[in-house]
Amino acid sequence: MESIIVHPKNSMELNALKSVLKEMNIKFEKAHVKSSFNGQKVIKKASDNKNGKASTKPSKPKGQ
Repeated sequence: MESIIVHPKNSMELNALKSVLKEMNIKFEKAHVKSSFNGQKVIKKASDNKNGKASTKPSKPKGQ
């Protein structure tokens, strides 16, 4: 069967959705998503690494 993802705007909508799903005996699972602010920080850090910035640690030759 097909799955759907819903994005309630507030806790009232979330509680209403949960109540309807429980009443209809539809299984659901909770998924926690990080706030968009944290996601932007991670994306920024990942893109900084792709820009080819030099590493602050000097590399060691192999065997030492």
